Parts: sequence; structure tokens; C-alpha cells
Amino acid sequence: MSQRNEDKCLEIIKSTEETADKILMNKQELIALDKRRQQNREAIRELQKNHEDKEEKKVWITVGSMLLKMPREKALNLLKNDQVEIEREINILQSDQKILVNKHRDLEHFSSYSGTNIKPLERKELNALKANLPMM
Repeated sequence: MSQRNEDKCLEIIKSTEETADKILMNKQELIALDKRRQQNREAIRELQKNHEDKEEKKVWITVGSMLLKMPREKALNLLKNDQVEIEREINILQSDQKILVNKHRDLEHFSSYSGTNIKPLERKELNALKANLPMM
């Protein structure tokens, strides 16, 4: 094997490994974000449930590594906004993950997964489909 072929093989292996590392890092970040999303969901539910039981004006909330006492509605809004941001980050990472997996499969000379580029129907598309289907 010539030096040129060896260099080319090493470059292919290196890019394959780098892509695989990115996939694994994204997976770990997705797991951490999902855990945070679940904790936020639990906190939102607890604040809503406690609001029905008690009429406390202020609640304790953890923001990062700080413990703060703030009005219930402000804390609830803060958690809901954080939940929206987490969902957005998860969606971005999931779409990046699909691209990275297909790139990795391409580097290994495999065909891409057939179901990775499927997107759900939008509300308008679904309504148009329902309007044109015969009733049973």
C-alpha cells in the first residue's frame, strides 16, 4: 500500500471517528436536556397543584445553583419559558443527530436510514387531507 493510500485511509477513519464522537456527545446532551425537561415539567405541575391547595404568594425555586424566593406566577412563567427553550434545543439536537447519523453511514458506505427525514403533517395539510377523504 502506498503512502498516499495509507493517508487517505487514515483520513477516512479519522473523519468517521470524529462523526461518531459528535453523535455520542449529542446523545448525552439529549439525555441531559430530557432529564431537565422532565424536572421542569414536574416543577410546573407541582406549582400548579399547590396553587389550588394553598394561597402562598411566594415560592422557593432553584435557578442554576441559586435558590431564590419569588412570586408564584413569576416562577411559573420562568419555568414555562425554560420548558419552551428546552424543547427548542431538543428539536435542534434531534435534527442535527439525523444529519450526523446519515453522514456517518455515508462515510462507512452504508445507505442512509429511510425513515430519518420524515416530518409530520402540518395542521393545514392535515385539514386539507381530511376535507378530501370520503366519509365512512
